[in-house]
Amino acid sequence: MKTCMRSLALAGLSCVALSAFAQKPESLVVISIDGMKPEYVTHAEEHGLRIPELRSFLKLGTYADGVQGVVPTVTYPSHTTIVTGVWPAQHGVINNTLFDPLDEHPGQWYWDFRDIKVPTLYTVADAAGLKTAAVSWPVTVGAPIDYNIAEGMQSERTDLPPDSPYHPSDILSQLGLGTPENTDDFRTQEAVGILNKWKPSLLLVHLIGLDHQEHLHSPFSTEADAELEKIDANVQAIDEAAHKVNPHTRIVIVSDHGFLPVEHHVNLNVALVQNGFVTLAESKKEHKHPKVESWTAAMWGSGGVATIVVKDNDPAITARVGALLSKLKADPANGIARVLTQEEIVQRGGFPNAAYLVDFADTYSEGDNYYGPLVTGAPHTGTHGYLSDRAALRSSFMVKGDEIAKGKDLGVIDMRQIAPTLAELLGVKIPDAPLQPVSVTK
Repeated sequence: MKTCMRSLALAGLSCVALSAFAQKPESLVVISIDGMKPEYVTHAEEHGLRIPELRSFLKLGTYADGVQGVVPTVTYPSHTTIVTGVWPAQHGVINNTLFDPLDEHPGQWYWDFRDIKVPTLYTVADAAGLKTAAVSWPVTVGAPIDYNIAEGMQSERTDLPPDSPYHPSDILSQLGLGTPENTDDFRTQEAVGILNKWKPSLLLVHLIGLDHQEHLHSPFSTEADAELEKIDANVQAIDEAAHKVNPHTRIVIVSDHGFLPVEHHVNLNVALVQNGFVTLAESKKEHKHPKVESWTAAMWGSGGVATIVVKDNDPAITARVGALLSKLKADPANGIARVLTQEEIVQRGGFPNAAYLVDFADTYSEGDNYYGPLVTGAPHTGTHGYLSDRAALRSSFMVKGDEIAKGKDLGVIDMRQIAPTLAELLGVKIPDAPLQPVSVTK
């Protein structure tokens, strides 16, 4: 067993506090199916879905009708809340991508574990001496996970040392796997290999194919349904491998957000340029995505919402932006459902650095053009990110296994309840989680 001192600073625990968890550890596998609305499982027959493994959770386990998520309802903030039990403003991962209005670090996401400001499920498990593993779990590059195949890439930020997404560095060769493939089938091979070889007490797995098809073709499209049927087989393979290693394993299914179909993009950058908040390089004006030369108010998109960040929180600029957004919202053709102020955003636990948040209407989402019409077409696609009080954005939670109640419906739960629930199943505690776990055992 690892020493108690290994991760105390990360877990926020003392050796004395860990003494209560000295008994034989439980085995927990958490599988996130990115973008899976609960209705995919709870109403599978209505959609003609053949997903026997996922459907088995309704009869053999405990499940939620839905999980109300965080602001914004996107992958990285949501997955970090799932393992910390707190809102994005507290854990520090407030969007998928970094705020980068001058595009100085293109494609930079919150890959790095160092961005998380609070203890996580895997750090408290590590501090308790439990063996941990993860496959493609967001925000885990450089995380203190024993067997880790992280989602992401080396950070471009020069103030941080480069980290490998693999720990140990030769983990794929140890598992007998070749060149990594960006498929859920390959992630499943990685997860099964880790279970068989190292038998971790906690395994986190992130499967992404459904989300990809929903973005391209909308939720419950033929392509999305077919992808979930493939994922069902992946879940079954992981379930069988886990129970072969330990018959007492609990399997948990989560997702990060729901989905809405999209028909239109709203290009707020067009309005920001036209009103002088964003200045573009003259030589690039013919492009829809030109170089930004300077800005006083910039958009930071998240699919179904877009925030506006005001440079230096200038009150005069903030007032002018507010007036512009009110004018745009007044025209229903612009697809703006709500405009939240900074105080209202903070009350929902998101974007502490944003002056305003624009929540788009159904079938509308963020566009990033700087020139052309304010609203453009995007037919038969899909996205998420909208404010979490919409039922369509609810995510999933299901669990089955040893001592789990069968056929128990939890109703609608808060995403912040998931981390303390998982911690309780492992025999550890999440010190910062404000909400109590839900009852899933007999």
